[in-house]
Amino acid sequence: MSAAQLVAGCPLFHEIYDNEVEEIIADCMVASYSPGDFIIKQGDTNTDICVLLQGQAKVSVDKEGHEHHIANLGKGDLFGELVLINETQRTANIIAVDQCDVLIMTYENFFSYFHKKPKVFALMVLNVTRLVTKRLKGSNQVIQNLNGEIEKLKRGNKAA
Repeated sequence: MSAAQLVAGCPLFHEIYDNEVEEIIADCMVASYSPGDFIIKQGDTNTDICVLLQGQAKVSVDKEGHEHHIANLGKGDLFGELVLINETQRTANIIAVDQCDVLIMTYENFFSYFHKKPKVFALMVLNVTRLVTKRLKGSNQVIQNLNGEIEKLKRGNKAA
């Protein structure tokens, strides 16, 4: 299996030719994690961008001593991308649910494409922007749904 096939479906590499994906991946490393391992820990300041190659992970945040589940990640999912838009601290935990292999691209490696291959860099930035926008729209929908539920509760309390 080629390296490009390993990351097939990953939004970071959308519209980038396989040979260019192979070149990008050659500059990355792969790490393995066991169930329960922290892949990323909330509050850390590392600057790696990651792609889940195998396995499943969960996204959670610690708030006031309680863990709150946010999302599940599977093969091809990108995470850690907020470091690219000036987020200096990790905002969530990424925890391996089962055995996980993770492609790790450093911040420096990502930005090296600005000079090495500007077109590839532009596509990766566009792809990260698309992903963040999609997640933001999803969050907005959740907020709208919650606001609707709050209004129903308020109306129910007034009627009682």
